[in-house]
Amino acid sequence: MGMILTGIVVSIAIAFGAGYFLLNAQQQQPAWQVYSSENTRVGDPGHNLVGQNWTGDNSAAAAGGEETPS
Repeated sequence: MGMILTGIVVSIAIAFGAGYFLLNAQQQQPAWQVYSSENTRVGDPGHNLVGQNWTGDNSAAAAGGEETPS
């Protein structure tokens, strides 16, 4: 009976300690903010990384053909 109570107390202590640590941990930052130095500046990458004229239609690329601009 003593081992069961000891296990319960230890598990509560571990849960309390883990909760305290996770609630007080520093929040994560995006990589473009964290990994910048004097030699390299990685700015906000934006939202459209595929190009200005990309339509999102990959059917021609999947078929093996290339589209020619008209």
